[in-house]
Amino acid sequence: MSFAHDVKLEVLENNVKNECCKLAFLSAVIHSCGELTKSGKEFYLELKTDIDKVYDAVNDCLKTLYGEYAEVKLDDDANINKAVRYVISLPKACTNQILFDCGIAKLSVNNEFTIVQGIDEHIIENECCAKSYIKGVFATSSTSNIVLNGQKTDNRSFSGYHWEFVFVSEAFADDFSNLLFSQGIANKKSKRKNLFVLYVKEAEIVSDILATVGAFKGLLKLQNEIALRDVRNNINRQNNCLNANITKTVNASLNQINAINTIEKYMGFEKLPKNLRELCLVRLANPEESLDNLTKLLSTPITKSGINHQFRRLIKIANNLQLKLSSQNNEMQEETT
Repeated sequence: MSFAHDVKLEVLENNVKNECCKLAFLSAVIHSCGELTKSGKEFYLELKTDIDKVYDAVNDCLKTLYGEYAEVKLDDDANINKAVRYVISLPKACTNQILFDCGIAKLSVNNEFTIVQGIDEHIIENECCAKSYIKGVFATSSTSNIVLNGQKTDNRSFSGYHWEFVFVSEAFADDFSNLLFSQGIANKKSKRKNLFVLYVKEAEIVSDILATVGAFKGLLKLQNEIALRDVRNNINRQNNCLNANITKTVNASLNQINAINTIEKYMGFEKLPKNLRELCLVRLANPEESLDNLTKLLSTPITKSGINHQFRRLIKIANNLQLKLSSQNNEMQEETT
């Protein structure tokens, strides 16, 4: 199972306690994954989810608030996308009452039955109810690409901390976004085809969400993952820096050796000052050593800056020799023509 699925199960294992919070939780679940149909004057309310524990959580709320129980069955379309989905049918006898109590339906001025697209403020006026509402939406409408170290995936790897909530109604998405902001959880909205998505991409904000819904085991796992990734990233940066330094040292050594070979071929070491002549011989004998190590091999003590200056002198001499040789070759070509 994925990290997101595990966290949802943890959230649903902890039943909501207060009646007001149970009503908020039930309202959130119905808003998030509910489907309302009408036959004659009767309304039928179904919840569709891929997590069986939602059924237990919904039943706990129904038993306390209405003394009724929901029914559950497998979705007939489950085999289409090869995913198991559950259809939870709420009790017909109190469906209308549930809709009114949860702030999902109301009567208009003309006494007409009207569906409310957003969140009823009375449902979330208490702090505990607001968190229970977020908990209900989290368990039924959220997804994540977070993969913990050691978890099996479908050969895809994700390195970010993306968590999102997907809704059909933009009004509900906007109200839920404001609810998250009221809890200090910053989020962004985007549209994906006919769906509205609220998302966060920062590990710190994802941690705040998990703490808000009471997923403390999941939060601990996430914090461990963050620490592990930080260590891994630091090691990679150090290795990259080390490799870059090695590459820089090798390239510098090659340039120095090329210059020394040019001087030896066209001028000879005997015409060089004693200190440069010794440096040439030491470098040829130790082509892979760094400048720091070369300073220890010379007969006269010298700093890294000093030895670097001497190599620049050798490279300059070699460049001048090459320019002189090139000029002579051009003159010879002109004479032959």
